[in-house]
Amino acid sequence: MALGKGRGNMEEHLELLQYLMYIFNTVFFMAGAAIFALGLWILFDKDMGDYIPGLGMFNYWNATTGLMVAAALVMVSSFLACCGAYFKSTLMIIVYKVLTVVTFIMLLVGSGYILAHGLEDSQAFPVIQEAMRNLIYQYQWDMNSRRTVDIIQEYVGCCGGYSASDYTDIHMPIPDTCRDQVTGNQYGDSCAEIFSQYLEVRTGWITGLSLSLCFFQFFSMMFAFCIWQAIKELKHPK
Repeated sequence: MALGKGRGNMEEHLELLQYLMYIFNTVFFMAGAAIFALGLWILFDKDMGDYIPGLGMFNYWNATTGLMVAAALVMVSSFLACCGAYFKSTLMIIVYKVLTVVTFIMLLVGSGYILAHGLEDSQAFPVIQEAMRNLIYQYQWDMNSRRTVDIIQEYVGCCGGYSASDYTDIHMPIPDTCRDQVTGNQYGDSCAEIFSQYLEVRTGWITGLSLSLCFFQFFSMMFAFCIWQAIKELKHPK
């Protein structure tokens, strides 16, 4: 009688853990889908497709791709967790725990790299300064450089890598793309400042979601261990 009561308590405990796993991993699946969608937006946005290659900031794209891969694995692991909880499969729960550790590391490293290269006060600032200045030096004879500079200055609303002096220092007239097309006033901010702010919005969204997911994955690992232990004890009672 006591054994039956103990088994009944164990089954109730397992059922509660199952519901928690369903809830957590449904949220994780949606968060992974959101990160993946944001990554697609960053990679395939037409404006970003003009800016990133021209400035040679492919590392930003590579880190974004890494977060997308991690997000896809999160969706796979969330599906496995729900299946493992439903079918009471210790093997699926173990695979889920391994994938959770892998995705946790990938999301943490990828977010750290993007934060270090995608904020206004980050390594992106000097990279954009130098890239813009080098493009300006080739502005008069290289059509690709001219196109990149003009697109960034006109659509982002800036002038030069460091300032408009990038042009005057080499005795070159300041192009019309350095001026507001409506008012005709020259932009006072450098492209390093404005474009890093432009990146900051995208960086904030994708890293904010990724780091939030990392935080909750820690608790999910505890639930996964508890449900694995409960299934093991239920199948192989002492």
